This record gives sequence, structure tokens and C-alpha cells, in this order.
Amino acid sequence: MLSALFSSVAFIVADAAAGLAASAPAEAIKAPVVASAPANPQGASPTLVLAAATTPAKGAEKTPVFSDLSDQAVADRALSYIESLTTLAGTFVQTAPSGAVASGKFYLRRPGQVRFDYDDPSPITIVATQGMVYVENSELETTDSYPLKKTPLRFLLSKKIDIGDATLKAVERMPDAVAITYASSEEETEGEITLVLSAPTLKIEQWAVKDAEDGVTIVALQGVTAGGAVDNRLFRAPDAGGAFLNE
Repeated sequence: MLSALFSSVAFIVADAAAGLAASAPAEAIKAPVVASAPANPQGASPTLVLAAATTPAKGAEKTPVFSDLSDQAVADRALSYIESLTTLAGTFVQTAPSGAVASGKFYLRRPGQVRFDYDDPSPITIVATQGMVYVENSELETTDSYPLKKTPLRFLLSKKIDIGDATLKAVERMPDAVAITYASSEEETEGEITLVLSAPTLKIEQWAVKDAEDGVTIVALQGVTAGGAVDNRLFRAPDAGGAFLNE
């Protein structure tokens, strides 16, 4: 299961979300940022999938950003931006390896806390707090938990981002965005994570995770507000009965 964890917390629930998203009304799910990208095939590079969504039309080519900087310098700038974040809130659209789409709201507070509330009909709620990631399925009345440090969320939630077991694999420069890919060097968390940030502001827009089986899960953020107040109750750990304490 730990290898699947590197394929993102979103991937943990990808199968459930896929089935539920298929039954949701089309108008209830907003098109993801990557809608213009090719279908998310098994084995596709996250960087290439994401780049396709931001490549300018023929005849409108622009100079890629940060062409004067090394890959490492671009990655360092991006990590510095992430470390400067306090809170983020907005909506997300998740595209599973199968191409199924699910959506919801997210709340992030650094260091260490994030919450994903999936829209109906998905029964999934994900909360990271106190060094753990909890995945609640209200339909099955179950709550699973995983160490935060064993998931890609550690790249977003650590107070001081320590790449540690990951290797900078690629930096793709586009006219208005940059995609930075890290690959895990640990067998138990095999996979890749690609962070896509707008340029030149380097605000995070989406991420993609490629798991050990080459499945790619993409999470695109929309309507993001940075630095606002976020309710403490959103990040409470579940009680012994498996329900999140939201009241």
C-alpha cells in the first residue's frame, strides 16, 4: 500500500471517485484546467500531460519562462514559494488514471494540515493533521490513516521542505507556467510528483502524481484564495468512531 501512497492521496480514492464521478450529473462537475490535454493514458508523463494544457496555439509561440535559470534554480524558487505559504482555500478537480473526474473543496494550512471535501456523490473526505493523513468513506463508515511523510502531501505541508528521498527529474518551461517533476528514490514510495506553477508568480496551480504502475492522477486547483482565515475545526482528527469532528 505504501507504493500506492506515493501516487498521492487522491490516488488512494481514485477508484471510488471514478465510479461515483461516472454517475454524477455532467453539469455538477467543472471542467479541469487540463481539459485541453490528451486523455490521461497509463504511462503518460505527468509533465507532458500538463504541458499540453498550457502550450500556446500555433502562431502564438512565446518564450518559455526562466530560460536564463538552471533547472535547480527554478525548483529552488518554487520550493521557496511553497514554504512561504500560510493558508490556501479553493476548489479542486481531480482526474483519475482512468480519465474519471471528481471535484470538491480544499483547505490548506501550513505546516501540516490540509482537507479535501469531495462533492456528492463521492463519500470521501481527506484530512491531514498531526502527522497523519485520514481518508474517511462515509458510505462504508470507514476511516483509514497513513503517515503524512509517506505521501506526496509532504511536499506541500512540511514547514521546511526536505526533498530528501526525491530526485529532481525534470523542469519544463512554458510561456506562462513551469512544471517541476521529482522522482522518489525509495522503493516503498516509488513514483513521481509534478508540481505546476504559474509564471512568473510561481503560484501553485496543479499537481500530477505518477504511481509505480504508471497511472497518472492530476489535481487542478481553481478559485484559490491565499492567506485567509481557515477554521481550526476543519483539521480535527477523526474520533474513535471514525467520524470527523466538524462541529
